[in-house]
Amino acid sequence: MRLFTLSLTLTVFMSANVWSKTILNILEWEGYISPFAAEFSTYAKEKGMDVELNIVTPYITNPEQIFKALRAKSADVVTPTHNYYKMNQDKLFQVLQPIDFKRLQNYPKVLSSLRSAVYDQFNGEKYSVPQLGGSYGLAYNQDKVSPPDSWEVLWDPANKGKYSVTDDQFEANLYITMLVLGYPPETFYDVDSGPFDEEEVQAKLNQLVANAHSFWGGMPEPQSMKTLSYATDYWFGVAAANSSGQNWALANPEEGQTVWLDTLAIGKHVEGDKLRASYLLLDFLISETIQKRILEMYGSIIVNGETAKLLDAQVAENGRVGDETFFVKEMFWQPMNSRTRNIYKDMWKKARQQ
Repeated sequence: MRLFTLSLTLTVFMSANVWSKTILNILEWEGYISPFAAEFSTYAKEKGMDVELNIVTPYITNPEQIFKALRAKSADVVTPTHNYYKMNQDKLFQVLQPIDFKRLQNYPKVLSSLRSAVYDQFNGEKYSVPQLGGSYGLAYNQDKVSPPDSWEVLWDPANKGKYSVTDDQFEANLYITMLVLGYPPETFYDVDSGPFDEEEVQAKLNQLVANAHSFWGGMPEPQSMKTLSYATDYWFGVAAANSSGQNWALANPEEGQTVWLDTLAIGKHVEGDKLRASYLLLDFLISETIQKRILEMYGSIIVNGETAKLLDAQVAENGRVGDETFFVKEMFWQPMNSRTRNIYKDMWKKARQQ
């Protein structure tokens, strides 16, 4: 009887262990992981795990929100933008754990320019996996204009009232203004790091604002893009406009373009089955199948270069899939000191109030 009871107990324990559900709490930029939750659940079961993704809301809006969620252990996997890691005296590293890349089968397929990047490096270890990126890019309406080769097109008097720029992350407009004026990108984030003629930059910025048709928040709206020739964009607006039947593309201006990258990171507190599930999720999200979906959904730059094998050659070329020249070190957004941000904020306010 005792032997039977022990056997039954072990059977129940083992069954419960095999089928126990792991809950992963996800804090994301909206739409980065949640659209793939059901597919990931199926994928995880194929790997011997029952995993449910719990999407934490509100979605990410700033780095402090990520830090607080990880410190409170209310988020397990997060999607920080690359320049968040070294903000505020590197404090985000305090609540993250370094990545064990040996646990990611798809990581060797990630662009080498990103695998060697140091935006997430701390004490000799890296703390994130790239997911998707883009630039503050120059978009053009192919039904109205030819591909521009310079940001100067936005300052051409002939294009007054024919373009839209962001009013949300205003710093990006300072960056393109300074690119046109010939400032080195590495000086954008600290006005004391090199020559900075505030009067010159202000005058150029004023012109950009005065001649704009409109301003957008999260991304340019497809409806408003119909009448425009140009728009700045983080790549999402072009994808949305083209999905609605328009014909937009991203230019490659000769001055360059500042780039951003959103990443995947794991909380320091995560261990055991949650840690195993976290690595499964990261590997899943950088697989060719999901990277292809990300490109199709958002039009952003994907990080797995081998995804090109699943794409039409022209689609891969337009999306710069596998292009190691896109994420250039000096063009990455950098943490900005408070003095510089306050100066830029005041300059943007003056430009908008003119």
